[in-house]
Amino acid sequence: MTAVSAVLALGGCEGRSADPSPASPSSSTTPGDVTAADVTGLWSAGRSGSRLPVEVELGADGRVSGSDGCNSFSGRRWSLDGDRVQLRGAQLTSLVACPSYSTWLDRAASFRLRDGRLVALDPAGERLGSLRRAGA
Repeated sequence: MTAVSAVLALGGCEGRSADPSPASPSSSTTPGDVTAADVTGLWSAGRSGSRLPVEVELGADGRVSGSDGCNSFSGRRWSLDGDRVQLRGAQLTSLVACPSYSTWLDRAASFRLRDGRLVALDPAGERLGSLRRAGA
Protein backbone atom coordinates (compact mmCIF):
# COMPACT_ATOMS: atom_id res chain seq x y z
CA MET A 1 0.00 0.00 0.00
CA THR A 2 1.40 3.37 -0.96
CA ALA A 3 1.06 6.21 1.54
CA VAL A 4 -0.18 9.36 -0.13
CA SER A 5 0.61 12.66 1.56
CA ALA A 6 -2.25 15.08 2.01
CA VAL A 7 -1.13 18.67 1.68
CA LEU A 8 -2.74 21.79 3.08
CA ALA A 9 -1.28 24.27 0.59
CA LEU A 10 -0.62 27.67 2.10
CA GLY A 11 2.02 28.74 -0.41
CA GLY A 12 4.98 27.46 -2.39
CA CYS A 13 8.14 26.18 -0.75
CA GLU A 14 11.60 26.45 -2.09
CA GLY A 15 14.90 25.87 -0.44
CA ARG A 16 17.84 23.59 -0.21
CA SER A 17 18.05 20.15 1.27
CA ALA A 18 20.62 19.93 4.02
CA ASP A 19 21.31 17.54 6.85
CA PRO A 20 22.02 19.66 9.94
CA SER A 21 23.67 16.74 11.71
CA PRO A 22 27.25 15.51 11.41
CA ALA A 23 28.51 12.25 9.88
CA SER A 24 26.74 8.96 10.50
CA PRO A 25 27.17 7.58 14.02
CA SER A 26 28.42 4.04 14.60
CA SER A 27 25.97 1.35 15.62
CA SER A 28 25.91 0.39 19.28
CA THR A 29 22.25 -0.52 19.74
CA THR A 30 21.16 -4.06 19.01
CA PRO A 31 17.59 -4.94 17.95
CA GLY A 32 16.74 -6.39 21.37
CA ASP A 33 17.79 -3.19 23.14
CA VAL A 34 15.15 -0.83 21.70
CA THR A 35 11.83 -0.32 23.49
CA ALA A 36 8.97 2.12 22.95
CA ALA A 37 10.18 4.06 26.02
CA ASP A 38 13.57 4.53 24.32
CA VAL A 39 12.07 6.33 21.32
CA THR A 40 8.88 7.96 22.64
CA GLY A 41 9.20 11.72 23.04
CA LEU A 42 10.48 14.81 21.27
CA TRP A 43 13.61 14.61 19.08
CA SER A 44 15.29 17.65 17.57
CA ALA A 45 17.98 18.53 15.03
CA GLY A 46 17.91 22.21 16.05
CA ARG A 47 16.98 25.28 14.06
CA SER A 48 19.76 25.62 11.48
CA GLY A 49 18.42 29.00 10.29
CA SER A 50 14.83 27.77 9.92
CA ARG A 51 11.70 29.50 11.12
CA LEU A 52 10.79 26.38 13.14
CA PRO A 53 13.00 23.79 14.82
CA VAL A 54 13.62 20.58 12.88
CA GLU A 55 11.96 18.03 15.14
CA VAL A 56 9.80 14.94 15.37
CA GLU A 57 7.66 13.77 18.26
CA LEU A 58 6.87 10.08 18.62
CA GLY A 59 3.82 9.99 20.89
CA ALA A 60 3.10 7.23 23.38
CA ASP A 61 -0.21 6.80 21.50
CA GLY A 62 1.66 5.95 18.27
CA ARG A 63 1.18 9.34 16.62
CA VAL A 64 3.92 11.24 14.79
CA SER A 65 4.15 15.02 14.51
CA GLY A 66 6.85 17.64 14.07
CA SER A 67 8.44 20.15 11.74
CA ASP A 68 10.93 20.05 8.88
CA GLY A 69 12.09 23.55 9.82
CA CYS A 70 9.56 25.32 7.62
CA ASN A 71 6.39 23.24 7.66
CA SER A 72 4.68 21.35 10.45
CA PHE A 73 3.40 17.81 9.91
CA SER A 74 1.20 15.22 11.62
CA GLY A 75 -1.07 12.33 10.74
CA ARG A 76 1.43 9.47 10.52
CA ARG A 77 1.69 6.59 12.98
CA TRP A 78 4.75 4.73 14.29
CA SER A 79 5.46 1.24 15.61
CA LEU A 80 8.57 -0.72 16.54
CA ASP A 81 9.87 -3.50 14.32
CA GLY A 82 13.01 -4.83 16.02
CA ASP A 83 15.37 -1.87 16.26
CA ARG A 84 13.52 0.13 13.61
CA VAL A 85 10.74 2.67 14.17
CA GLN A 86 8.44 2.16 11.17
CA LEU A 87 6.34 5.07 9.93
CA ARG A 88 3.03 4.46 8.20
CA GLY A 89 0.00 6.34 6.97
CA ALA A 90 -0.52 9.61 5.17
CA GLN A 91 1.29 12.68 6.40
CA LEU A 92 -0.64 15.93 6.67
CA THR A 93 1.61 18.95 6.27
CA SER A 94 1.45 22.67 5.84
CA LEU A 95 3.22 24.11 2.81
CA VAL A 96 4.61 27.50 3.75
CA ALA A 97 6.98 29.54 1.59
CA CYS A 98 10.43 29.50 3.15
CA PRO A 99 13.58 30.87 1.56
CA SER A 100 15.78 28.04 2.83
CA TYR A 101 15.03 24.91 4.79
CA SER A 102 15.90 21.23 5.02
CA THR A 103 13.53 18.62 3.56
CA TRP A 104 15.25 15.42 4.71
CA LEU A 105 12.87 14.74 7.61
CA ASP A 106 9.75 14.59 5.44
CA ARG A 107 11.41 11.88 3.30
CA ALA A 108 11.91 9.56 6.30
CA ALA A 109 10.24 6.15 6.08
CA SER A 110 11.69 4.89 9.37
CA PHE A 111 14.13 5.66 12.17
CA ARG A 112 16.80 3.70 14.05
CA LEU A 113 18.20 4.52 17.47
CA ARG A 114 21.99 4.78 17.27
CA ASP A 115 24.30 6.09 19.99
CA GLY A 116 21.50 8.06 21.61
CA ARG A 117 20.40 9.65 18.32
CA LEU A 118 17.31 8.95 16.26
CA VAL A 119 18.59 8.35 12.71
CA ALA A 120 16.10 9.03 9.88
CA LEU A 121 16.16 6.52 7.01
CA ASP A 122 14.65 6.75 3.53
CA PRO A 123 12.59 3.88 2.04
CA ALA A 124 15.81 2.18 0.85
CA GLY A 125 17.33 2.35 4.35
CA GLU A 126 19.78 5.14 3.49
CA ARG A 127 20.60 7.68 6.20
CA LEU A 128 18.96 11.09 5.78
CA GLY A 129 19.90 12.81 9.04
CA SER A 130 19.65 12.43 12.78
CA LEU A 131 18.00 14.03 15.78
CA ARG A 132 18.86 14.26 19.49
CA ARG A 133 16.35 13.79 22.28
CA ALA A 134 15.08 17.28 23.13
CA GLY A 135 16.43 18.55 26.41
CA ALA A 136 19.35 16.10 26.38
